[in-house]
Amino acid sequence: MPIEFFWGDEDYLIEKETDKIKNNVLKGDINELNFRVVDNPSFSLFSEVLRTNAMMFGDVVIVIKCAKYFLESKQKEKLDEKQTKELIDAFNSISDRVHIILICPTPKGEKKKPDSRKKLYKELIKITKPKEFPSFKSYEEYKIIPYVKSMAKELDLTINNEECVLLIQTIGTSLRDISIQLEKLKLYAHPEKIITKEMIKEVVSSNSDIFNIVDLILNKRYVDGLNMLSQILQKEHYLPILAFIQTTFSNLVKLKVYSKKMKSWDLAAKLNQNEFVVKKNLEKISKIPLEELIRLKINLTKAEYNLKSGTIKDPICALELAFVEGGNDD
Repeated sequence: MPIEFFWGDEDYLIEKETDKIKNNVLKGDINELNFRVVDNPSFSLFSEVLRTNAMMFGDVVIVIKCAKYFLESKQKEKLDEKQTKELIDAFNSISDRVHIILICPTPKGEKKKPDSRKKLYKELIKITKPKEFPSFKSYEEYKIIPYVKSMAKELDLTINNEECVLLIQTIGTSLRDISIQLEKLKLYAHPEKIITKEMIKEVVSSNSDIFNIVDLILNKRYVDGLNMLSQILQKEHYLPILAFIQTTFSNLVKLKVYSKKMKSWDLAAKLNQNEFVVKKNLEKISKIPLEELIRLKINLTKAEYNLKSGTIKDPICALELAFVEGGNDD
């Protein structure tokens, strides 16, 4: 009876463990028919999903986010005896080829855990052993370093212990936040593959505003973007910054193109990015036409050429032209 129960406030590790099961069971052949995510379903939908039948040609993996059934909160689901029994019966009747992953995320820092008094929980732990994924404490750097190195390796990067400690001390112990910062460091470091302290200090600390500039451009807040850029250029040379913005827009163009035919988990694998980052970027560009992203990418390339050739000497002027040339006011 393939059923798992994951809980805790380190959502990154829960996601990774879920991905491991998904990939092991489905062998990379993931589609809408054999993989499904259900977010805090109603009682009737919860019961229906648990009784899903296996596909003719293979196994099925279903992720059910179900905190309201196991945590004490204002949003908790109140079940009567009949409903509780129905879910328990469904737990015990899951097909051997249907793999259920129950996820119960807990709020960070609130030390909440599944209510062991609930009959539903008592019966569930007879079937499967719950796995807790707690967030790390600030003094547990030694526990986090292996994860940071593993995340870097997945991005084809190398990071040593001292750099890991600096990264943790700079942004905290959240593996999700660390993962996002490593994505940014990969862009910043290209074509280099070794993360240095200098890169961390530039990207994660003093230059964190660079990553907000793209959001301002996407929202056509060009004046705000240029003002922020002007402040950064007082301390840094324009070429690495422009290279980062260009690379980001290249990735957004690819994301927009591929998203018409691929789901977020496929996009993450194809672009070698974290699925969480992919989903966030998809939200950002959901209402932005592909033509607009291409326009900005082409204009940023022109801006770099104009600056390098000396045609335009002021990087702010070059970028202002890149933002508005060929654009419209709507």
